Amino acid sequence: MGKNYNPNRVKINRSYTVIEVSEILEVHPKTVRNWIHAGLPVVDEKRPLLIDGVALRVHLKRKRKADMYPCQVHEMYCFKCREPKSPSIESLEFIAKPAGMAQMSGHCCECGSRANKYVSWRDVNKIWLELGGKLPIAEKHLILMGQALLNCPFVEVFDHE
Repeated sequence: MGKNYNPNRVKINRSYTVIEVSEILEVHPKTVRNWIHAGLPVVDEKRPLLIDGVALRVHLKRKRKADMYPCQVHEMYCFKCREPKSPSIESLEFIAKPAGMAQMSGHCCECGSRANKYVSWRDVNKIWLELGGKLPIAEKHLILMGQALLNCPFVEVFDHE
């Protein structure tokens, strides 16, 4: 999996040369030529090669979409195994974040490497049950940052900042 290039840096109403694309996206010109050989359309075959901004933006978005790996709500992407894996229930922690989010962190069940994922706070119980945990979630798996949530039954709040 390569670097994600920001397609918003490309103006859609402009045509770019290979050198201009390499400067905008901060890549080597040979990388842009490889993209052309892989299917990035050019305006015509005359030199200098011109790349339409719309075509370049669509190409970058397709590359980004192809690099994404869909995970189930109870899975996290393991960078060592290079695929979505379920975390081990003993290492799983949910860290409360603002706006109803929670950071789910734990270790891969196969290789043991650490993985993180942001989930909705509403899905915490569902995730816990799908991974084989018993309700209610033990307090050691919940870390509340700052203030207690309105729907949280625990009294103690931890402040790690």
